[in-house]
Amino acid sequence: MATIPTKRSKTLIDTEVQGNLLRKVAAHWVVFFLCNTIALTAWTRLFTDPSASWGETLVTTFREFLPFFVVTASLIPAFAWDTLKLSHRFVGPILRLRRTLKDLKSGRSVPPLKFRDSDFWQELASDFNDVMRLKDAEIAEATSRSEEAESHASV
Repeated sequence: MATIPTKRSKTLIDTEVQGNLLRKVAAHWVVFFLCNTIALTAWTRLFTDPSASWGETLVTTFREFLPFFVVTASLIPAFAWDTLKLSHRFVGPILRLRRTLKDLKSGRSVPPLKFRDSDFWQELASDFNDVMRLKDAEIAEATSRSEEAESHASV
């Protein structure tokens, strides 16, 4: 059985899936940031100085809530990194299964499928390995019958 390294060597292992996931997280974060900015601006307008212009209110909001904006803006890389690391746990197994299926399609023999301990879909590897055992058993049985038929024919 092939050994599976405990750490992945690539940051993006499926750029289509993980790229879309990161774009979605970033878009959600931007919407969250804009909604909070609008809410804080409305709060400032209503409770700090209702007679100020919207431009003055916006400046006051950014001045008073600058630490919030800095902390919120600095969290996006952490959100993106954590999402990427989590996505490895489901993208990695599917990529490994795809490679194994391509090897089978090419006629190469494959070792039993094994995922990292922390990966999702462990039962997928187990089910695949069960199917492969059944296939190998059917091939062995067919070979045995063929050899038996040949030995009877030569008698």
